[in-house]
Amino acid sequence: MVDPAILKATKYLKELSNATLDYFPASILQGIQSIHVGKGIVQCKLIVTDRVLGEDGTIHTGAIATLMETMGATSIFSAGGSHASVDLNYSLYSRAKKQDEVKIEARVIGRKDDLASAVIEIRRECDEELIATGRLWMVQRRSLNVKHNGVDLPSKL
Repeated sequence: MVDPAILKATKYLKELSNATLDYFPASILQGIQSIHVGKGIVQCKLIVTDRVLGEDGTIHTGAIATLMETMGATSIFSAGGSHASVDLNYSLYSRAKKQDEVKIEARVIGRKDDLASAVIEIRRECDEELIATGRLWMVQRRSLNVKHNGVDLPSKL
């Protein structure tokens, strides 16, 4: 039997691919192809189009950040639990131009208490050159409680 979290993650990626979601990441991730979704790992492909290009004709760093956070969060979600991002950092090594196909792999590398961490790599498909690598830290939503006048309130995150 397939884990329900993996089924939800797969459905989410399919919705992103078809741009049926009505918010910002969907416009960048339209056309994304899911290669593999497993417990704690997500692999996808995306063709660089005009929607994600910067002024220099290469993939915009904001699009890279969106890919990093969305794929990292999906990999953590596929391992179970609802989380909220607390830190994302990434490094750029190369560029991808229009019509380049990029491969994105995100995998959970650790969990401690309510924290989970994923590493994300983006590579050009034709030559496997590393474009960017990053790390995403997330905290379980159940641990995000805020006190207001001595009363526990759930975070608005």
